[in-house]
Amino acid sequence: MNILCALAYSQIKRKKSRTVITIAAISLSTALLTAVINFAVSGNTMVRGFLGEDYGEFEGAYTLLLLIPAAILGALIIAMSVIVISNVFRMSANERVAQFGTLKCVGATKEQIYKTIMYECLILCTVAIPLGVVLGYLLSFVGVGISNQFMEEMNTLVRIMIKQVNFSLSFVFSPAALLVSVLISGVTVFFAAMLPAKRAMKISALDCLRNGGETKDKMNVHTKIQINGKTRIEYQLAHKNVASDRKQMKSAVMALAVSMILFVSMSGLKEIADGIREYMTFDYGYSVIADYTANRKYTTNPKTGRREEHAQLISSELAEEISARLSEYEGTEVYGSGVDYATYDAPLSAEDLTSEMQKALEEEITEEHGEMLLDVERIILDEKHYRKLCKQAGVEYGGILLLNDYKYNDRGTEKHIEPFPASITSLKLEKADGSSQDIKIDAVLSLKEIPKQLLYPNTNPVRIVAPSGEVRGYTWMTTPEDENGYMEYARQVLETYFPQNGMDYGEAGYVSRVYGAEDYSKFMNIAIVLASFFIYAFVFLLGLIGILNVISAVSFQIKTRARELAVLQSVGMTSESLEKMLNTESILCSGKALAIGLPVGMLIVMVIGYCVKMVFPIRFHMPWGAVLITVAVSFGVIWGTVKVSLSTLKKQNVVEVIRTL
Repeated sequence: MNILCALAYSQIKRKKSRTVITIAAISLSTALLTAVINFAVSGNTMVRGFLGEDYGEFEGAYTLLLLIPAAILGALIIAMSVIVISNVFRMSANERVAQFGTLKCVGATKEQIYKTIMYECLILCTVAIPLGVVLGYLLSFVGVGISNQFMEEMNTLVRIMIKQVNFSLSFVFSPAALLVSVLISGVTVFFAAMLPAKRAMKISALDCLRNGGETKDKMNVHTKIQINGKTRIEYQLAHKNVASDRKQMKSAVMALAVSMILFVSMSGLKEIADGIREYMTFDYGYSVIADYTANRKYTTNPKTGRREEHAQLISSELAEEISARLSEYEGTEVYGSGVDYATYDAPLSAEDLTSEMQKALEEEITEEHGEMLLDVERIILDEKHYRKLCKQAGVEYGGILLLNDYKYNDRGTEKHIEPFPASITSLKLEKADGSSQDIKIDAVLSLKEIPKQLLYPNTNPVRIVAPSGEVRGYTWMTTPEDENGYMEYARQVLETYFPQNGMDYGEAGYVSRVYGAEDYSKFMNIAIVLASFFIYAFVFLLGLIGILNVISAVSFQIKTRARELAVLQSVGMTSESLEKMLNTESILCSGKALAIGLPVGMLIVMVIGYCVKMVFPIRFHMPWGAVLITVAVSFGVIWGTVKVSLSTLKKQNVVEVIRTL
């Protein structure tokens, strides 16, 4: 065996605890990279099975959808791995500085010192990378199995989707992905080892021998402090030691801070996702929903230049016929409503609107010939409920009702305002081709008078309920006594009127569905839970790499300070005072990591939350639970490592430590 390789191997055998930590760090980083790459391959296989071998015109978009998250996660893994593994090899090199000095004195060159460390890296990689690959594929296999458990439930909800699909991940072994994972892991580890190796080769033999095993660089800059009698000596020494510029501890603190940032920011994303899910879930008061939605296409009207919508509209007469058929099922009372969002615009002047509405729309409205064109939402109801609403409004059957309520997002807060004065009596409706008609407003309903079935989504400025007409979509809602039986019956009824014959939404030009009212929220909840599981698993494993670095750095620091601690004991410092000093150091180090990690993580959450609230008026709170967990773990890890390392030092003889180190 090469003498340099033998030296590296002997170092690995002698420093068993550090060897275990290094192998664990390399294996975890390799496992994470392997799992991320394999999930990307599995996702690609699923998408190709769904869309076909050729993604079509959206191939680039789907490829980026898979590659960008994988690239971001891979970059995070590589960055953390470089920080941690480089720190481990730096500590190994620092322990062997005296050895390097001796080797240089007997003729070893700088290159041979460099090769010694790199041989150590090679031996460790030979063991750790295969372990990491196996662990990565195991994680991927387990992850695919867990994903499919959730996807099975998602597939039971496909009746609410536009196309009947079957989502299923498959465990895919790709030699190319394996090669990429091994290469990236190997390059990452070797790059991390090169940094301390190059530093060690530049230190002169005299410096190596003179400094007693510590490199003469900025790594050990002593901080000057004045000892005073007002503060206990152990606390002053702890402050001095933490204030010194030790790169091992700086690296450990940074790794711990990065782990905090990831955990807090991911917890914030989970809070935001839950808020969006709650906002998008609306309770109509019914348990089963059947609907018809036409596919829309847009063209530009050559006469006016406006965008024109084309769709297979459903008439109020046909909708009423279907309502009657659905109501024939025993134990059901159907509420039917149809909506058309894009056929008409209402040209209005600012004076036609309330001051609150003018302020709300000041950045959204467009003007033509001094008038504002506001989108009109036309609503038609089944005859029974339309007649009931007319009676409530005090108008004759056949009148047009204005829903005088507009909901908008005011920097994260949902606001309801009345867009029109209660005295409004007419409106002009205009189509994209320039044709128009004047309508009489028979009644104006305020927010309290509007049925809750008509409150969602409530995003168009002008909303009217008409007695008849054609609309793009229609919904039938009910709470049957026998839900399963009714749903099967309703599917048969809709298939009679809207046969799809196996065609999807785009091919047929429409879709008809029957689903449970809670299916949308269930679908979103499953997606959030699934995403949260993988995000937290990733953060946990990446944080574990950082924690390994902290444990290694803290234990190394205490071990290299054995002589210092022994000297303190020899001049009268008790074991209790020594323990107080080290515990204080652990608190100060954890405080440093918290001072970096918590503000940055919370700032990221606040920025993301602010951006999301510009789109969705959601309730959002800082993930204080995650913050408390972060604080507890950060103090616990360093304090526990100090405790274990100190128990080892207590077993050593003070005189022998001073004499031998």
